[in-house]
Amino acid sequence: MDKLSKQQKDEYATAFAILALYDGGGEISSDQISELLKATGNTEVEAFYPIIFANFMSDPKKVGELIASPGGAGGGGGGGGGPTTGDA
Repeated sequence: MDKLSKQQKDEYATAFAILALYDGGGEISSDQISELLKATGNTEVEAFYPIIFANFMSDPKKVGELIASPGGAGGGGGGGGGPTTGDA
């Protein structure tokens, strides 16, 4: 965690707060995220993070889909599977 920037730490703290609210069945709102951040000692998180994250992740279905989706963004295509003509 020491190698993370403040921005990265704020983003992680906010994301973990959303996951905790989701897991506990709580309302995912900027107020609830802010309260949980305060309760866990994350008082240095910039105030706009809970607002931005709540706007995107306020629907528990979206959080569930994000958790269930493998990977995330992109990555290259797979490499070749080896010879295809019997020239092994």
